[in-house]
Amino acid sequence: MTKTSTIFHIVDKRFHALSSDGQRIMIDGEAIAKTGMSPMDLLLNAVGSCAAFDIVEMIKKKRLNINSYKIELTGTRPDAVPAPYTHIHAKHIFDVEGLKQKTAERFVDLGMNKYCSVAASLRAEISFEVVLENNQSK
Repeated sequence: MTKTSTIFHIVDKRFHALSSDGQRIMIDGEAIAKTGMSPMDLLLNAVGSCAAFDIVEMIKKKRLNINSYKIELTGTRPDAVPAPYTHIHAKHIFDVEGLKQKTAERFVDLGMNKYCSVAASLRAEISFEVVLENNQSK
């Protein structure tokens, strides 16, 4: 399976991303009047929500009702360039009647460390190509 996305520059550090299935999101690195999350904020939230998708499914398979579920994420980055996350901590907070601590811990471990494609993608090989349109220099 191959996924595609196109990111369009709007102005300065403001972009509009369009997925192959027509979903749109603003990505914004501006200091003021932000219109969207920064790329690193998106990555942090993607890790948490990716795990949550699977965790919710595991809870449903146990036939338990979710009253509330939230994930508080903390990402640690150095003051350097590049500044990748060196540690991501996810605090999963459940209000699910009948969910036992050990079961919740197992679900979160599976969701975060086994099933989360976003976390696994942080180890992906990255390649690129460059295309210059209307290039006048030779």
